[in-house]
Amino acid sequence: MEAWPSDKDLATPDELRKPSFVVGRLRGTRTIMLWPQVRDLAKRIGFRQWGNVTHVKVPSGDIEAVAEAFRIGLTAAALTHIKGDEASDSALNYISKATEEEIWFWASKYLGVVDEGIKTEKVVEALCILSTSS
Repeated sequence: MEAWPSDKDLATPDELRKPSFVVGRLRGTRTIMLWPQVRDLAKRIGFRQWGNVTHVKVPSGDIEAVAEAFRIGLTAAALTHIKGDEASDSALNYISKATEEEIWFWASKYLGVVDEGIKTEKVVEALCILSTSS
């Protein structure tokens, strides 16, 4: 999940060619696990297809859609980090069923909004531990 400025005039010079921030990146066969969530969000708010890349533009005023984008990003980060099929299924289920408040909590930790000293790897690791212990 990549966040880009909504307008080029609002972008910093660094943001013209790369996103403002990224929450989770997933490649390979596990991307199949995220497609139902991405497809549901894309159907609800629209999307554009460029080659094999699907761009879903989330309106900043749609809090539910932004939270869902963060949910997808956190799931991608967990699925990239976690080992084993059973553990990845647990992570997917845990994050999919998390409340919106939990998603905001984890996203703020991941982005360093709450505590800048926390590394993203530690946040993902904690999320993975929680998801496999429930």
